Amino acid sequence: MKKILLALAACAVSATALAQPMPPRGPHADRGHPHVAHRRVKHKVWVPAHREHGRLVRGHYVWR
Repeated sequence: MKKILLALAACAVSATALAQPMPPRGPHADRGHPHVAHRRVKHKVWVPAHREHGRLVRGHYVWR
């Protein structure tokens, strides 16, 4: 009786292990959504007056 219960418990453990989602494999496995830790957050930065293409540009904010 104990052997049958032990075998059923082993089957249940292996079935739950197989039910877990597998990580992607292969050469393109690392392509996915970029992680938040690697993403640069843009900030508004004040740019003082300067010249672009010979014309004067007044100071303004730019997302960088």
